[in-house]
Amino acid sequence: MKHRFAVAALAALLAVSTVSAKEPVRLDASSDAAAEASWKAMHEEASPEQKRELPLALLKISLAGANSAYDVVGAPDLQTLGITRIKDKVSGMTAEEIIALGNRVSTIKLEQANE
Repeated sequence: MKHRFAVAALAALLAVSTVSAKEPVRLDASSDAAAEASWKAMHEEASPEQKRELPLALLKISLAGANSAYDVVGAPDLQTLGITRIKDKVSGMTAEEIIALGNRVSTIKLEQANE
């Protein structure tokens, strides 16, 4: 009897933890508006470290391939940076995956000022 109760309690606990485990926000690239909304939701859910890293990742992905400021100035599509510019590259990704992609594809060196 105790064994059955323990098994039932364990099964209930696993069911509750599975239901309550929240899936991370993934970027919805189905439209510019959806990308903006999911980016905002992702940022709101992000850890403090991810909140610092996500904008840097967006910048790194946006500027991938640029090797100098001249490259940026000479490319009109790089004049406006935002999630809609790279939404197709990060479609379906979580914050963690976007940050990892930014670190992999970056061709620029970013320095963040200490606050």
